[in-house]
Amino acid sequence: MSSYPSYASFFSRSYSNVSHQNFLVEPAASGTLSAHRQMQFRLPSNANLHMEKTRLLFCLNTASGTTANGRLSSAKSIVDRISIDMGGVSITSGVAQHAVLQQCLDNMRVIEEDPVLSHSEYFRLTSGQTGVAIANNVSETYSKNANTQYFSIDLGPFFRTLQPNLFPLSIVPSVDVTIFLSGDATVVSAMKPGQNALETALAAGSTQPTYTLDNYRLLVSAYSIDDGVFDQVISTRLNSEDGLDAMFCDYQGFSDTYDGSTRVSSAASSLDKIIVAFRKAGFNDAHPPVVVKGYNPTLAEGLAVAGVLDYPAVHGGAKHLNRALNFEVPAANLPSAGATNITSLPSVSISINSIRFPSFDSKLGAQSYELLKEAFEVDNTQSQSLVEYLENRCQIATKLNLPGSQQLRARSGLNLQGSNSTILIQNVGDTSNTTTNGNVMVFLESTCMLKIMPGKQLQVMR
Repeated sequence: MSSYPSYASFFSRSYSNVSHQNFLVEPAASGTLSAHRQMQFRLPSNANLHMEKTRLLFCLNTASGTTANGRLSSAKSIVDRISIDMGGVSITSGVAQHAVLQQCLDNMRVIEEDPVLSHSEYFRLTSGQTGVAIANNVSETYSKNANTQYFSIDLGPFFRTLQPNLFPLSIVPSVDVTIFLSGDATVVSAMKPGQNALETALAAGSTQPTYTLDNYRLLVSAYSIDDGVFDQVISTRLNSEDGLDAMFCDYQGFSDTYDGSTRVSSAASSLDKIIVAFRKAGFNDAHPPVVVKGYNPTLAEGLAVAGVLDYPAVHGGAKHLNRALNFEVPAANLPSAGATNITSLPSVSISINSIRFPSFDSKLGAQSYELLKEAFEVDNTQSQSLVEYLENRCQIATKLNLPGSQQLRARSGLNLQGSNSTILIQNVGDTSNTTTNGNVMVFLESTCMLKIMPGKQLQVMR
């Protein structure tokens, strides 16, 4: 019945001698880590790892600054960069400000993250990890005794997108993962002592609260397929003239002051997407979290009743973003400040070697939002309103590869090899409402090929 579609056919498949096990991987060196430090892990060398299931588990604590207590941002924000080396060969050096890239990707999900271990919401009075009230005059802390861990994050684009994702590490040299930690302002938002209202302005002279990290381990998922065929097929292909090809998604990141234009360059062999995110000036200063537009910032239960979590999904209540991860339209007059301000928002053009994408002046708002969804191949995003998109999740994107290319393991992006092409992002049309001191982050997404040859020889085609 193979000529009929699956829903009308009777068939099954069988794989023999399959086993599964999970392991905790210890770091190369242990001890308490603070901002801008790093940790390193070596993955098991004799297992088929399910790469996207690899998780970093850890305990995170904050410490108060001057007249400012600390409240944790999302757990993912601890990562500034993740580098992957195989036998001393750099497979990916990671992208600086990984937390910003991760926020760009999360903004395109309907559900941001599993809230249980991601700390995806701010806690006002009650911790979602312990169920215990956090006093309004102290920072958010957790006990690190007995190697207790409270949070979990994935390891970024390489682990999520590597194909095949059930990867036999025995065919490559030793794999070292180095995780570089973010600065304090990206991980910890400041809160005025004596206030459970996260958005209350800080006193003059307040300094940035800090964070520390403990009990960090990698949780890995390993499989064995001892059917006599799996290993033989890999060995045969590996010893052939062409070797084995694995594919993964990689990013380049650029940060600049946005005065209406910025310029970056690329020589990628398959440039798939250009992502641009805008941030307000001073995003790295000590500052309370930003209230997401459309949510209730003063939910009474979240402020006053111990044991109640003010999750918007549960209560329709408050939602906040760390200021470093809040993306705001680069306009002097924001839409929420006046009924007609939205009509004066700038249009933004992306051009590659003077060729524009799209071919028209794309106005920030409905046009840029639809182009953004098309670029990420989604129908819905995190944003619940247009003003939330413009003032909390303002990013634009241009798609340059075929739809579904990642699922097909196809490299179909723009080939810029040998040209070191210039990419220009600039406001066009009426620019009278443009800010000139904000920040812009540009991420270039490309599909890379990892070619594996006999003798564990590696070549990365970018």
